[in-house]
Amino acid sequence: MKRPAPGWIYLSSFIALGFSLSLLGPSLTYLRERAHVSTGEIGVLFVAQSLGYLIGSLLIGRLYDRGFGHRALAGGLVGLAASALFIPLTSSVAMLVIPVAFVGAFASVIDVGGNTLVVWHSRRSGSVRLLNALHLFFGFGALLCPVLVDRSLAWTHGLSFAAGFIAVYSVVIAVVVLLHEAPADTSRPVCGATNLGEEQSGLQTPVRILLVICVFFVLYVGVEIGFSGWIKTYAEGIRLPGSDSPTFLNTAFWISFTLGRLFAVLLGKRVRSGQMLAVSCVLTVGLLIVMTVADGSPVLVWITTPLIGIAMAPQFATMIAYAEERITLSGRATSWFVSAAGLGSLTLPFIIGQLLDRSSGLMPVAVGCAALLATGWLLVVRRSLNNHVGVPPELVHQPVRA
Repeated sequence: MKRPAPGWIYLSSFIALGFSLSLLGPSLTYLRERAHVSTGEIGVLFVAQSLGYLIGSLLIGRLYDRGFGHRALAGGLVGLAASALFIPLTSSVAMLVIPVAFVGAFASVIDVGGNTLVVWHSRRSGSVRLLNALHLFFGFGALLCPVLVDRSLAWTHGLSFAAGFIAVYSVVIAVVVLLHEAPADTSRPVCGATNLGEEQSGLQTPVRILLVICVFFVLYVGVEIGFSGWIKTYAEGIRLPGSDSPTFLNTAFWISFTLGRLFAVLLGKRVRSGQMLAVSCVLTVGLLIVMTVADGSPVLVWITTPLIGIAMAPQFATMIAYAEERITLSGRATSWFVSAAGLGSLTLPFIIGQLLDRSSGLMPVAVGCAALLATGWLLVVRRSLNNHVGVPPELVHQPVRA
């Protein structure tokens, strides 16, 4: 008989997720030069990865709901390994689009699965800490990926080592996943249901509620990707002193972002998810206002950038935990949230890029407006969840008894 899965398995799978979704950034210059194309042309790889991620996340949720939890997660890890191995073998942009899109698709399988299975795994003890730890480990993978790519280019003059490392790591975790029993959705059936089909359908969260929460994820991910993706360009535009300063500033953001998720894990048992979410949103808006008013002041840019990373870091995982406290969080629901994140990464950062063509100083203004909208929308989310009529929250997470 298989053993129940410990939480560290899901944390380890998110290191692979961090590797895969961060692979393009540090390797983009090498891929562009190898394909002999412009910066604008190689940028289509980001679109391909985001589209693969969006489509995959829309399709995968029901597999987890139907009891294929660990098989789906392991399949995502193996698919990720195979897709990564094809990247060093292709040189033209037209061919690179294919494995990169599959990397995005299989990454979404891991993303939906990790968030869903962690919630089911930790319902009795509360999921906020483990969810924040899950996304902390994603940050570890994202931080290590540039080093991995750098060593790969130095040792193999290509991406073979990096792709091979990601593939081997992902397959090993996939094997470990299959050796353990997946947690089940232990939501209590709705009173009056006469069969299993009615129990499952009765527990589904209304589409209206899911859409309200999804809007928050679209806005938040737009803020996160918009800021992290354009902070280096912003620093170059304001001519931040020091030739390597834009790169160091970007690195400082990601280090602080990872620390922010670590702080969220440590505070998870002492601070309610709703309170953590509200403070995080308000702090992010306030710091972006300071950066905007600073108008490119080097001192304030260096101060606010890492603080913004710390402030915004807990929001994604904490919103999932906050929603899970009030509704039945199924694979379907998580799939919607991850899809919304993919949509946010496609839209708002593109709009910010168009604004930067006019003036580099507009970046904190644009991101600040999006953060303000996200903070305002948090009130809509809270009102919708509080007014939601369904299974009482204190009953939703009780296990089914035969």
